[in-house]
Amino acid sequence: MAKEWLSYQEQVSRLQERGLVVANADACERFLSEVSYYRFSGYFRYWQKDPMYGDDRFLGGVHVDVIEDVYRKEGEVADVVFAAIRRFEILLRTRFSYFYGERVGSGWNLVRGEGLASPSGIDRSDVGAHVLRDLNRSKEAFVGRYRDDREVDGHGVFTVDAYRDLPVWVAAEVLSFGVLSRCVEASVDSGVLNDIAGSINVSKSILPGQIKSLVYLRNRIAHHARIWNHSVLDAPALPGGRKARKRIGREYGKFDPRSVYCILVVLDVLLKRASLEGDWFCSEIAPRLADNRFLDRGIRYPRKYGEMDLS
Repeated sequence: MAKEWLSYQEQVSRLQERGLVVANADACERFLSEVSYYRFSGYFRYWQKDPMYGDDRFLGGVHVDVIEDVYRKEGEVADVVFAAIRRFEILLRTRFSYFYGERVGSGWNLVRGEGLASPSGIDRSDVGAHVLRDLNRSKEAFVGRYRDDREVDGHGVFTVDAYRDLPVWVAAEVLSFGVLSRCVEASVDSGVLNDIAGSINVSKSILPGQIKSLVYLRNRIAHHARIWNHSVLDAPALPGGRKARKRIGREYGKFDPRSVYCILVVLDVLLKRASLEGDWFCSEIAPRLADNRFLDRGIRYPRKYGEMDLS
């Protein structure tokens, strides 16, 4: 059965009927006109009695301003995380193209998949195909400068031969972060992964997984998906060793290993070891989480509806 359409005023009334305290109905209408009732429901359902089983009544005394504050504070965290990931991503592009050019070749070797064989099961031709796809999608003039427009297949799609003159550092600039991640992981046998990991003082055994987690979080933020109370399926590994784990515990406190918080810890470690930032987490993340206890709990310990401690 199709859901009924509700005006913004009716949406506010629906929330009030279910027990949400709305002191300023006009302000709530404006908020819903910016955010949408459906998106906001991903946040307010944690304050309902049992939404998984149809009981949408709010717990007693819950104010809309409290939930809205979680939403807005989460947005602030997402913005600073996105900016930090951008810095590391650019560094990774730079290091990959530098070491790949040195180890494998500075020309069209990358689009041909050379040096991209991995014991983890990544096929070099598969990685090369992803590189070719990203190059063909690019509308950048600097890519077109090196592309031979005569080299196309029967469907008019540029082939590998179209990029004979393309330098690896040009190709690296237009790869998606996901494809770049694939290239880094697949470069283990050529020694490129080892060079990258060594340049930022990170173990080559855990770096690919850490990069994947950054790609994952970056894409969630880019598509405006919720990171509060979100459980990460493919969590990144933290630096091993008893001393390292104790140091992380002292510096960052406790958190669920599958939390977004875990990725933020990894990002902070990478920023430090790459000498991009010295106190990013302390200056940008910790104060924002400390400002809202509900946000902090949902980032550290993701919970399902009805499971979160709201006291």
